[in-house]
Parts: sequence; C-alpha cells; structure tokens
Amino acid sequence: MRTAIGPNLRRAAVPGLLNLVIVLTANAGMIRHDVSIERYREIGRRPEFKSVGRYSPSVDSSDFAAGVLISKQWVLTAAHFPDGISVWHFGSSFYRTKRIIRHPKLTPGATEAQWNGWDLALVELDRPVEDVQPANRYRGRQEVGSVVTKIGYGDIGDGLNGLKLPATQERLGGQNVIDAAGGTVESRKFGVDVLVFDFDSPLSQESNRFGSPDPLECEIGGSKGDSGGGVFMQNNGEWQLVGIVSGALNRQIRYGSMAALARVSSANSWIDSVIGKDAE
Repeated sequence: MRTAIGPNLRRAAVPGLLNLVIVLTANAGMIRHDVSIERYREIGRRPEFKSVGRYSPSVDSSDFAAGVLISKQWVLTAAHFPDGISVWHFGSSFYRTKRIIRHPKLTPGATEAQWNGWDLALVELDRPVEDVQPANRYRGRQEVGSVVTKIGYGDIGDGLNGLKLPATQERLGGQNVIDAAGGTVESRKFGVDVLVFDFDSPLSQESNRFGSPDPLECEIGGSKGDSGGGVFMQNNGEWQLVGIVSGALNRQIRYGSMAALARVSSANSWIDSVIGKDAE
C-alpha cells in the first residue's frame, strides 16, 4: 500500500491508449468504499489547501463548484461555468466576481477545450482576500507519475456504489497519481496540456485503466461538482498547484473513471500576462 499525504512519490505511468468514451461533464471527487469519509474531510480541511475556494451562483445557493486563489484578488478556475454574478467563498468571507478572463484559445463555439487544456478562466474578485494564502503555481514539467492531492466540492459517493442519493455536495480532499500528459482515447487525442488520472479500485485490477493498479490510501476519483478544483503536488517541500479539474472522460462515477485536468504549467505565461504584478 502506498502512503497518503507524503513526499512527492512517483510511479511508472503509461501515457498511451485510454480506452473509454469522452463526455464533456465536470466530474471528479468520489472516494474509496472501504475508507471512512472523515479521512477525506480531514484532507479537505488542511490549512495548506485553503486557497481552494467555493463557487456558487449566489450566497444562498447549494450548487457548488470551485476555484483556486492564486493572488490576493485573482482566482484560477475552469472556464465552462463561472459567470459575472457568481459568488466566491474564501476563508471567512464572500466575494463577488468583478470580471472573467477566459483562456485566449477559447473561441466562440469551441468544443475541445477540455481535451486541449484550454478550459481555464481567471476571475478577478471585487476586493482582495486578506485571510488566505494564495497557492503557488508549479512551473516545471515533471507532473506525470507524481502523487497529487485534489480538493473540491463534489457530490458524495464511492467507487463501488456510485453516487449517493439524494446528491449532496461537500468539500473533500483525496489523492491520486498523474498517469499521463496527453494520449489517445477512442481515437480522440489529448494534448500535452491535459493531465489525466484514473480511479484505481482496491477490489480488482479490471477497472484500472493505466499506470499502477494499486490505489492510494485515500484514492479519489469522479463525482459531479468539482469543476475548477485544485490539484496539488509537493515540489521541493512545498505544495504547488499543478492542475485545475476540467472534466471526466466518461459518465462512470465509479472505480475506473478518469479525470481530465487543465495543466497549470502550460498556462503560466498567460496567467502572468493577465494578473501582472500580482503574479507570484
């Protein structure tokens, strides 16, 4: 069994064929059926991940997504859901959206953002966040094979039984391993600006798509609602943001499901050009 929440461990990865159907839905966040949900809640509460905030259409809404604070007044998130009236919750306060700047390669009618790594948006808040430390962004290219921690607000469920009904969203954290940067799924090519991981089962290797079949102690996978969530790895002893949850590669919210992440290292130049002096 591999350790949970530890050093930047690596395992062999296979960036080749991923044999399942692509569906443009935002899924990531199911837990192991044999591990207490409290362990995932505890990871979600850790102070090093406070930069992951909650998005909702209004203060009273119970429909959540996520985003990552990367400077005092800027959030990095997925491009496919935020709008100009959105509300963000960081620390002890709520913030309004001031403006949204989507990835420059996103054009009207674009349909391939989630498998090209362009499903990204920068959200400027109406005022600075003073009580949360912004995330540091990873600027290398060594993500594949790394143990990562994902934080988001997905629906509750587990890999064996699927989504628990009625659906309830909750902040959870869990781990996985980046299995590939790019590849091919059912003749659909993924660009190198997309990172992917699968949800390994502790019961059988049949559902494990690629990479090592051994699940992490707090392995996490697919659940609707975690779009925009942050994926972090340790680099030189520091937690750094490597991916933004973009979508799922199928509708199977169980073991064997796979998540697509927009690769932050590919977007750093654009991010720096937008947020200017606020860039780290």
